[in-house]
Amino acid sequence: MAYVLNTEITSWFSALRSSWRTALRIDRSQIMAIQALYSMLGFVIPLALGVATGHVVEGVSIAGGAASLGSVALDASSSARTRTMFLACVGIAVSAFMGSVTSQIDWLAILVIGIWGFGAGVLVALNRFAMIIGLQSTIALIILSHFKLDPLDAALQALLMFVGALFQAGLGLLTARWQRTKIERHVLATAYRQLADYASDPGSTFPQTRDALSNAQTVLAESSISEREGNVLYGLLEAAERIRLYCFALQQLRKSIDSDDERCAHCSSYLDRVLEATAEELNNIADELEPRKGFVHFHKPQQELKEALTGLRQELGAFCDEASMQQVFGYSSALRDQLHATKKLAKSLRYKQLHPPQELLGSFRNRHPNRLQWHNALVTLRANLSLESTIFRHAIRLGVTLTLATALYRVGPWPIERGYWIPLTALLVLKPDFSTTFTRGLARMLGTMLGAALTSLLIALLAPANEVLVVIDAIMAYLAFTFLYANYAIFSAFITMQIVFLLSFVIPQPLTTALDRALDTLIGGILALLIYTAWPTWQLKQVPRDLAAHLESLCAYGSTVLTAYATSQPYESVRSHELLQQARLARSNADVSIRRSLEEPVSHHFDPDLAQSLLEAEDAIAQSLLALEAHLLAHPVNHKLTEMVAFKQQYEEALHLLAEAIREQRPAQQLPPIKQTLHDLNCAVKARGYMECSDMRAIVAELRHIVNAITLMAQLLAEREKSRA
Repeated sequence: MAYVLNTEITSWFSALRSSWRTALRIDRSQIMAIQALYSMLGFVIPLALGVATGHVVEGVSIAGGAASLGSVALDASSSARTRTMFLACVGIAVSAFMGSVTSQIDWLAILVIGIWGFGAGVLVALNRFAMIIGLQSTIALIILSHFKLDPLDAALQALLMFVGALFQAGLGLLTARWQRTKIERHVLATAYRQLADYASDPGSTFPQTRDALSNAQTVLAESSISEREGNVLYGLLEAAERIRLYCFALQQLRKSIDSDDERCAHCSSYLDRVLEATAEELNNIADELEPRKGFVHFHKPQQELKEALTGLRQELGAFCDEASMQQVFGYSSALRDQLHATKKLAKSLRYKQLHPPQELLGSFRNRHPNRLQWHNALVTLRANLSLESTIFRHAIRLGVTLTLATALYRVGPWPIERGYWIPLTALLVLKPDFSTTFTRGLARMLGTMLGAALTSLLIALLAPANEVLVVIDAIMAYLAFTFLYANYAIFSAFITMQIVFLLSFVIPQPLTTALDRALDTLIGGILALLIYTAWPTWQLKQVPRDLAAHLESLCAYGSTVLTAYATSQPYESVRSHELLQQARLARSNADVSIRRSLEEPVSHHFDPDLAQSLLEAEDAIAQSLLALEAHLLAHPVNHKLTEMVAFKQQYEEALHLLAEAIREQRPAQQLPPIKQTLHDLNCAVKARGYMECSDMRAIVAELRHIVNAITLMAQLLAEREKSRA
């Protein structure tokens, strides 16, 4: 018993130490210096006008509304950010009015804040933009519930905050006009640069390439771009997927070439030149999308590709494995053509020629109709209204926490003058998972203490007049918005200084305000951490469901790819592309769950090592499916294999059984004889003479990798059950 207790104490200490290190880490790539400038202007302009015209209170109220939206989705596309800001405007105005109206009655104010907290927690289920809207609305409610106003004054205050929020959103809309598709082009350029690194060194950059493509898909899905631009952007994304498949296939073939043989080594050098030229051309495409300088450097990698292909063609007859070289030459030729078409597509976007050939465009049309978006949102919300849902339990916990935090300062034994910072801090700290909650809680408390100390020092040294306060507040707002995503502790320090200086226009004694904020933040942060500790949500419990979801997404993607081998119809990649994106998202969710579970203090029900091993086996299946699809893209017709039908059916059955076993944390039931089916398929195609074709040998080899991964997953689950017994 003592050993178990000591182990748990040690694990908690280790987890907290990890959270502390994360809280202090600065991600320089997430510094938003340019975006923060626009947010700062939206905040400081109404404040400066209010001070200059003598309407200080009104200026502070409008600036407060603008400040609420200044940090909204700074890393999102212009269209997504503008849409989120306008929706948040309405939420802030309604919440501000409700907070002011209910502020006269303590029990009603406490109840409404609890309800708003529950709603903000539920909105986490939709997406990060819905979460932002819920968060900002609840913040407005908590702040305005502190000021006891009659209905008319409450409506006026809500209107002023709405004007400020609307001004910030309008400023974002103006900047979006000349920054249209800037974020979309940036993420695509990043994906192409990562793809260039992958072509040069696939081993160490495969995960980064997958994540970059997934991020590009997410940003495009969030954007409200025109159909013409959308077709081009999606065409570039789908082209990147095809290029990645060709590079993957060539890298796999590169491993099978014996470099010890002189002729093989000669052919390998040509293949290396193909991949090097590909990497150079991909960087050129990235420059077309997002020029690093005023012009693009043309190194003519197409000429290098042409020379390398000529060398490969000349070596075909002399190579010891001519069929394999035919495969290399086929993939290389397809890659060259795809690069040439993609370069045209990138140029059409850069030079505003939005009518490139139709065959180059992506399938953007009707991807996200509004009615379907609302329907999907309602379906998602209904699905999460259950105690089985992690999000629903988080929403209840958040609502209860805000209720307790508000009651603590409104009806508690110790009256707290500006105690609304207690529920406000609890709202910002409490998250669905352990890692984010404790990292953010520690960062929030540390940053607020630092901000309060710096504020006290500046006020003591400067004793600033109103005009100087405007300048100081503008600087603090800019720095806060700049470091929002880079480091939450630094953001908390500057946002504390910004708010204290803003309130000093209407509330005297800024030193007292700073100290009160520091104390209340400390209370709210500790309260949120204690409640999470008493009512935790362990990420490790979510891991089996995420792993099973990833496996089911691979089942759908693999079924589409394998079906294409059983028919003589031309291969259509649109459906498989969508399923691949879903599989990539599911894989990302599973990876995040595993990494977050490793940061938790104790293990619960599922072995992290087993989870990582299962994820690696699923990755092996995904890589083999990518290779099979690459072959389909290079040979879109004449691949009818009737023997593939039985294999596909057993593949689907095996993955469904494994997903169910992972989700229920038990050994898999008797799997179908997929290994024997593969043996029969191999024998059948061999008897029909298919094995003379290296493509068929490569196809069977990838199918064998899939079978081996399925067998390994079944063995891992069975061994776990034995170890538990």
